[in-house]
Amino acid sequence: MNRQVQRTNVLSMWLISLSMGLFATVALALEFEEYPLDTLDKTTAQGVKAEVVDYHGQKGIHVAVSPEHKSAEQGGCDHCTYLALETIPFRDGTIEINLAGESQQDAEATANGFVGIVFRVSEDLSKYEGVYFRPTNAVSEDEAQREMTVQYFSYPDYTAEQLRESDPGKFESAANIRPGQWFNLKAEINNNQAIFYIDGEKVLVVDRLFHGSEHKGVIGFITEPGNDAYFSDLKIKHSQ
Repeated sequence: MNRQVQRTNVLSMWLISLSMGLFATVALALEFEEYPLDTLDKTTAQGVKAEVVDYHGQKGIHVAVSPEHKSAEQGGCDHCTYLALETIPFRDGTIEINLAGESQQDAEATANGFVGIVFRVSEDLSKYEGVYFRPTNAVSEDEAQREMTVQYFSYPDYTAEQLRESDPGKFESAANIRPGQWFNLKAEINNNQAIFYIDGEKVLVVDRLFHGSEHKGVIGFITEPGNDAYFSDLKIKHSQ
């Protein structure tokens, strides 16, 4: 009887270990996502048009604001034009992606090559955290403009202008990027904190993400009117 009980316990422990191993394998498989961004599958356009292109030696997605988009002044919205990608809902972890941006011909001087990402996008696509880059600012002779190259924002309540007015310099910084040239963005998101790196160099730390640490959602690629934005080689590592 004791031998039977012992064998049963050993078998039970082996089955539990096996099931835990299988679960761990599945968990690891879901922890990491990789998207070459060579297709528009699983994307949803929010006021933008998108196409797959080869740009300066890399295949990726070109995103530009749709001609039909209306600004807030025209009865629409600002800072709301992006391409959402159907990813595993993201809350905490690491987002890594290659970006490039440049102003369109005949664009207004404020275009600045605007390119960026949004994350923790709500299910109705109306709320998200984001970071964007102004490559034209990075090469400006004006130091104040260079310090506005990197920008955190939280849509819809905390725009760059509002954050600059309430906390000057806290949510923006300089970065060594150039218009029309690829650069690598790495975003480390943990609870209410976000740390952003450009080509391995830390450029901005945000200690308060305004939507809170419990929010999670898909990731998107954002731009503004008058710009051509490019996105390639997206990698997402989930920590929760």
